[in-house]
Amino acid sequence: MNKKQKKELKKLMEELIKEAQLVIEDYKKNPSELSGSITQVHEDSPLLATREERLLKIKKNDSE
Repeated sequence: MNKKQKKELKKLMEELIKEAQLVIEDYKKNPSELSGSITQVHEDSPLLATREERLLKIKKNDSE
């Protein structure tokens, strides 16, 4: 890497660090409600079924 490339890389790193610090400050002032939250959905969840699959399941349950 030549001197010009190193200088450009250093400049970019400084800009990224400044942006990261702004994000941190913004988060401290406006914390997210979702921070650290995890949502798990079981593989058999009706939320993952298509509309047709849900309708078939409803019809099947009604006929029993």
